[in-house]
Amino acid sequence: MGLVFVSYSRQDSGFAARLRNDLIRNGIQVWRDQEDIPKGVNWDNAIEEILLSGQVSHVVVVLSKTASESENVKDEIDLALNSGIEYIIPVLIEDCKIPMRIRRRNYVDFRTDYEQPFRQLLECLRRDLQPRVIIVEKELRPPTTTPTQEQISAAHDTSQLIRLVAGPGTGKSLVIEERVRWLLSNHVSPDSIYVISFTRAASRDLRRRIVDYCRSKGVPDARKVSVTTLHSLALRVLRKARLLEEYAVDPQVLDNWELENVFDAEFSEDFNCKRTRAEEVRLAFEAFWSTGQWTPPNYIRPEKPVTDQQKRAFTAFYAATSQTYACVLPGEIIKKCVERIEAGLLNPGALLGMKYLIVDEYQDLNNVDLRFVEAIIRSGISTFVAGDDDQSIYSFRYASPTGIRKFTERYREARDHRLSKCFRCTPEILETSQVLINEYLELDSIPKTLVTFYGDTQPALAGFVQRWRFCSDRAEAKAIAQSCKLLVDKGIKAGEILILISNRRIQLAPLLDAFRIEGIDVELPPGNRYVDEEAGRLAYAIVRIACDTELKDYVAHRLLLGLLKGIGIGTCNSIRRKIVEKSLNYLDVLYDEDIPDSVFSNREVRAIKRVRTILGVVTKWEAKDTIDDHVEDIADIIKDIFDEDATQKWHDYIAPLPGKMSLEELRAFMATDNREQQVSILEEVYERLQLEIPDGGVLPSRARIMTMHGAKGLNAQVVFIPGLEERILPGEKKKRYPALVFEAARMLYVSITRARAACILSYAENRLVHGSFGRTTPSRFVSHLNGSFDSRKQGLQDDEAEEVLKTIEFL
Repeated sequence: MGLVFVSYSRQDSGFAARLRNDLIRNGIQVWRDQEDIPKGVNWDNAIEEILLSGQVSHVVVVLSKTASESENVKDEIDLALNSGIEYIIPVLIEDCKIPMRIRRRNYVDFRTDYEQPFRQLLECLRRDLQPRVIIVEKELRPPTTTPTQEQISAAHDTSQLIRLVAGPGTGKSLVIEERVRWLLSNHVSPDSIYVISFTRAASRDLRRRIVDYCRSKGVPDARKVSVTTLHSLALRVLRKARLLEEYAVDPQVLDNWELENVFDAEFSEDFNCKRTRAEEVRLAFEAFWSTGQWTPPNYIRPEKPVTDQQKRAFTAFYAATSQTYACVLPGEIIKKCVERIEAGLLNPGALLGMKYLIVDEYQDLNNVDLRFVEAIIRSGISTFVAGDDDQSIYSFRYASPTGIRKFTERYREARDHRLSKCFRCTPEILETSQVLINEYLELDSIPKTLVTFYGDTQPALAGFVQRWRFCSDRAEAKAIAQSCKLLVDKGIKAGEILILISNRRIQLAPLLDAFRIEGIDVELPPGNRYVDEEAGRLAYAIVRIACDTELKDYVAHRLLLGLLKGIGIGTCNSIRRKIVEKSLNYLDVLYDEDIPDSVFSNREVRAIKRVRTILGVVTKWEAKDTIDDHVEDIADIIKDIFDEDATQKWHDYIAPLPGKMSLEELRAFMATDNREQQVSILEEVYERLQLEIPDGGVLPSRARIMTMHGAKGLNAQVVFIPGLEERILPGEKKKRYPALVFEAARMLYVSITRARAACILSYAENRLVHGSFGRTTPSRFVSHLNGSFDSRKQGLQDDEAEEVLKTIEFL
């Protein structure tokens, strides 16, 4: 067993770096001159010393026209031969004259491909080497475009049913990307491949990754592969089966803002109850639609049970409202699809021409979702599911880890694969997460062993974990803000810092105050961003209407009406009721010149005419128009409805965006609250416009405050997790339900494993909650985080920040 030495010409350093990184990722011990030669040591002497030391067992010679003429490469070959190194492997990357002394040796041909010859080289090395990682370099980014053998085995499995269990940072997305590439390369039609992820943001991100990955491998058809959410797939099935004709147009799924400010608001006014009660009634129906039960597991019952009268009122209200606004609630559409499938009314595979289904984040599916996937499986579609039961954190959507845990029991013919190497977390971080999750394993948890890619590195790379306790929530928030400022001052990008919170109502305010005092601009969690403000939602509605050439976005028009100054829920609801009573169409009322006599009150008519005035301007625009074309038009509308401050916020929001960005691109940008998705959209805009990406990136780099749920799928170099207190995590409501306590432990586990270099956990001994300042109880999880919590009065010290920085430099 020994080192692999890579010999190459400086002009081929890019290829050599990729080759070296991929070998390291696959467990091969590699020596590399740029990192292993100490500063001040003579380069030639160091290379001669290592080649003659007896530590090197294999020499890989990267051959190109430049390398074949390089005296340094020839000298290294001679040294290898003279030192008795038996295995010298030429790697040919372009046509060239092979040096005489290795001309008779078999070479690995990389001239037209990379993946297959790399696997050949890997097999050759593995015959004689025991895999072990030893070198981590400053520019190393473990998740590369070359899958490991473990990942390839899962991606290329020909079985009809496959389960992939993949822990945090193990490369699950890379396996899915490789599986799509492999299917396409085996002449599977892209139109027959369907990939499902849990959220719209996740599916958009996965789609981009699949397309980019396949393009890099010379497979251009990936854009034709369907990558979407389960809700969108169900809508597509119903549309194909002509089962959506009860709506004026294809219905839209309401987002969280619309659920609260349109649906719940109108139901509460219609039924004369508080909005909180309207939400409780809706959530009872969401629970039923998602599980088939009125009081399923994970359903947190309201203090006053939902009555039969309220259920009848909701049913009547929803039927009318969904028709009027051409909308559906998130849980209902899949249930509709499943009912029709199970009644034998439709076959989703046949309708869509589906041959292969890939389901990401399988642990996040609820009971009705699982019935949908099962119906597809039973129709003979080859199905690949991927996920991790330890990362199941969406019980509020009635997801349960049972689905992925029982998959191979339910489908005995399914093949099982597991990814064991984490390429994200350094050892201290991974160990902390493992101690926690092992304490909260459930009886049917999937056994797994997770090891870090960085476990055997030289020099040692442990990572950075600290546990802090503070006298108050203000002291905790101040320490985090000061730590972020210190890290950024030392050169860490602000965007590489995450602050993850469990309860925004309790935790967000002190953090925002602390960051404001320190003069740090932070990115807010979903629900607190520009499009979640009334003026921001108005701008979003205007952009949607401008792009709505086929008049399908009824919801955007309702938003426009409801956001006009002086127009309240009562007026909006009254207009909706009269449209239903008189068999009118919502958009006809807003666009037709003649309003039916004696239908609407004078107040309602004035509101409708105000909407028409704005529509008269906006509907003349086109989706291809640019921000520059209409930035001031939108500003004028906002100013007329709100004020100067709202207008300034609009200008601030679009300031980082290219002026030639189209309204269609702006709509996509505003629709996502995921920074990674926004960056992806902007990078495509820059590419289309042939603009250079700014040095600081397409968006300003800011530290991000996010909810633990919102951080799923993300990672950062530094992660702060404050508020480890019983009232916050697991929380007052959840602690009554053992299953939800286990889920809270999984949520903390997911949060810890977002960190690559450093994770700082903390709690406050006193906290202001709902206007009352008092003593807290440390979370039960604090005892299972691999160390003690030290009393702190301030954040990171300079030497601690330097330690974090040093770790990041290696990553």
